[in-house]
Amino acid sequence: ATLVLESARRSPLLPMTTLDGVLQLDAVADELVHENFTCDTRDHEDHTFCGIMFDLACETERPVEYIEISSVHVRGALGPMTVWTTPGSFSGKHETEEAWTKVYSETHARSHNELVELRLQSPLRLKPGERLGLYVHSALPGDEGIVYDNCRRSISYHDPQFVVYSGMAHLSYRPFGTSGFWGRPWRPNREFVGRVSYGVRWKMWSPSVHAQFPLGFREAVRTVLMGSRRTESLLYLLQDEIILFTFNKIWWNEWGTQMGASSTGAAAPSAPPAASASSSPYSSPYGHSFFGHPFFFGAGGGSSSGGCGSSSAARGSLASSVRRLLGDSDEEEEEDEMSEEE
Repeated sequence: ATLVLESARRSPLLPMTTLDGVLQLDAVADELVHENFTCDTRDHEDHTFCGIMFDLACETERPVEYIEISSVHVRGALGPMTVWTTPGSFSGKHETEEAWTKVYSETHARSHNELVELRLQSPLRLKPGERLGLYVHSALPGDEGIVYDNCRRSISYHDPQFVVYSGMAHLSYRPFGTSGFWGRPWRPNREFVGRVSYGVRWKMWSPSVHAQFPLGFREAVRTVLMGSRRTESLLYLLQDEIILFTFNKIWWNEWGTQMGASSTGAAAPSAPPAASASSSPYSSPYGHSFFGHPFFFGAGGGSSSGGCGSSSAARGSLASSVRRLLGDSDEEEEEDEMSEEE
C-alpha cells in the first residue's frame, strides 16, 4: 500500500485538467425527471358543474430539485375543456382572468365513469415550498361538466412531496364568469375529483446540499470519510475528490428515506472526534486537490479557477467541505486556516 501511495503521489493517474473535468459533481442527473407519480383524490360523486379551482404545492423534506405537473384527469359530461394556472394560489384571483395562464384547451366527449386525461401544453414546475393555483373548467352549458366533491378536509391528497388542497367550484359555463344559475357562481369548500400526474427531479448529493439528504445517507458519507482518515484503511488511498464524486452518483434513498432522528425518539448521532493532525482534512494521499470549481462547495458557478492542482482556494474549499461533513468545530477550522496561511 505504501508503494502504491508513493507512486500515486509522484504520478497522478490522470492529467490534472482531465480530472478537473471528470470529477465535477452534478447538481441533478441528465433526465428531466427521475420518477413519475399519479395521485388520485377521493371520489364521493357529490356534485357536477362547470369548474373547480384548487391549489397544488410541493411540500417536502426530501432532496427534491423540483416537481413537474404534466396532466390532470377528470370525468363528467366534459365538452370544451380548459385548464388555467396562476402562481402562488387561486385565492383572491377567481374572477381575475388576467392573473391566469391557459395551459390546455380541447373538446372531449362525455365520460361519466372513466377519467379523461388533459395533458398540459407544457409541464408546470414547482420547487420545494412553492405553490400554484389550478382551474379546470368546462364550457358545456348545463350543470354536468365536471364531477367534484364537498370538502371533507382542507387537504384532498398528500404524499411525501406533493399536496392537493381543497378549493371552490364554479357554476358558470363561461371561464371566470361572475354570474351563475342561482346568483353568485362560486361555491367554497369543494374538492377536486380526479387524478394529477407529476414527475420528480431529485437532487444529486454534494457537500452544499448534504443536510437535505436522509439520515442514512449522511451517516454513510461521514463513515466513509472517517475511514479515509485511517492509514490502515484502503479508503485512505482515495482522494477526497474521488469519495465525494462517488457519493454524487448514488441514489438519494440508497440508505433509506428517514430524514431525522429515529421514530423511537433517539437523538441524531453526535459529531465524531476531530481528525488528528496526521489525518487532517487538508491532507490528501496525493498531496493536492483536483477541485477547481467553486460549485462543488456551494459557492456557485462552474467555471474553472485556473490551475486547479495548485489553487489554494480550491484546497481550502475542499478541506472546509470535508471538515463540515465530519463535524469539526469552528475553533479547529480557525487553527487550520492559520496554519495554512503560515
